[in-house]
Amino acid sequence: MRYVVDTCIFNKLLEGVLDLADLPSNGEYCATHIQKDELNQTKDKIKRERLSSVFEKVTQIHLLTETTAIGISKIGNCRLGDGVSYIDIRARLDKRNKGKHNNIQDAMIAEVAFKNNYTLLTTDKDLAHVMIDIGGRVTYWPSQ
Repeated sequence: MRYVVDTCIFNKLLEGVLDLADLPSNGEYCATHIQKDELNQTKDKIKRERLSSVFEKVTQIHLLTETTAIGISKIGNCRLGDGVSYIDIRARLDKRNKGKHNNIQDAMIAEVAFKNNYTLLTTDKDLAHVMIDIGGRVTYWPSQ
């Protein structure tokens, strides 16, 4: 079994809200460049370095995104894709949370899990609900 780790999970692990033992133990943890890019946007240098360390410790497999988004995707780290799932996921997220600024990234992360039949690990309620709505697999921890 493979799990796509949403960016918020790395933050919760660093904060001690979640422990590695809380994550499923029956598979491999995956991420795309999107999660790493989001963590690298952390302004506090020490926190950014700690998040990077958590990312490297947890993530075993680096995946390509299924869709290319101008200004976000990195050449060699994305597929062209048809964008159908991404557009649907993003539209559902926009409807749920009034177009939150990182819905593009969240939709791209969720699309990877959905299209590959992996389980998304998240603490993002809106993203979890969208995954359930589209028939994707998700493990959700309510924010604490």
